[in-house]
Amino acid sequence: MKIKILLIFLFAVGILAFGKLSVITTIPPLGYMVSTVGGSAVEVSVLEKPGDNPHNFNLTPQQAVYISKSDVFVDLGLEEDAWIGDRVKAINPSVKVVDATQNLSQFLIGENGSYNPHVWLDVKLYEMMTINVYDALVKADPKDQAIFCVNFGKFILSLNQLNEQITTRLDAVKGKPFVAQHPAWDYFARAYGLGREYSLENDAGQSIGPQDYQKIIDAMKKYGIRSIIGDPVTPSKLADQLSNQTGAKVISINPIFTFNYFDLMNAITNGFLEALK
Repeated sequence: MKIKILLIFLFAVGILAFGKLSVITTIPPLGYMVSTVGGSAVEVSVLEKPGDNPHNFNLTPQQAVYISKSDVFVDLGLEEDAWIGDRVKAINPSVKVVDATQNLSQFLIGENGSYNPHVWLDVKLYEMMTINVYDALVKADPKDQAIFCVNFGKFILSLNQLNEQITTRLDAVKGKPFVAQHPAWDYFARAYGLGREYSLENDAGQSIGPQDYQKIIDAMKKYGIRSIIGDPVTPSKLADQLSNQTGAKVISINPIFTFNYFDLMNAITNGFLEALK
């Protein structure tokens, strides 16, 4: 009896999912974007789960199965996840590839081929990425354009409100420099008027040398920096060393720790307010 009920349930789920656009994305912020705009017309799978370390990420056999059946693949279109895109296209050559940062190069930080990938940490850039995703969904599934249009409009309004709220909340710490374990916060700092980011790693993810380390200590003394933005996923001996040496508190913030984008950005804002107070 239980088996019969389970089979009926699975059959019902299959019927409900039939006809939906199957979309694969790389990171939670993109997954949230696609699921919000796509609504009931899409089925979304996110390859990197909240809290994953993207530098140690590997595709699982189950994810390979999802990819083989997907209609659309949405990624950042940057070098950070280029290898994932290559794997996806190798598994499913017919999948439609959508670069969420298409036509945004003038707003990106870094140089072509080595742009800082944390674009979603600027809500206005996230809105621009949403426009790209909306256009791609409409092209892939024109029959559900009405659903996409309504969801897109509501989402953009909510994002505008979120951006205004973050701007207002961070006004009290505007211009304040900060120390971070990773150079992940350039977009966030630029968008909300924070001061210079002093990072314990270079753009390639390697620890800085003794001279740069001393410059950070000098900056902490000069500007009264009493916190270090750490990463809860990747332990850092250098961050611990700097904390012990200066008495600074390590405040851990992960830029992709949760699926809900609004919860993510509000938590990041709270973390920075605590670090820069």
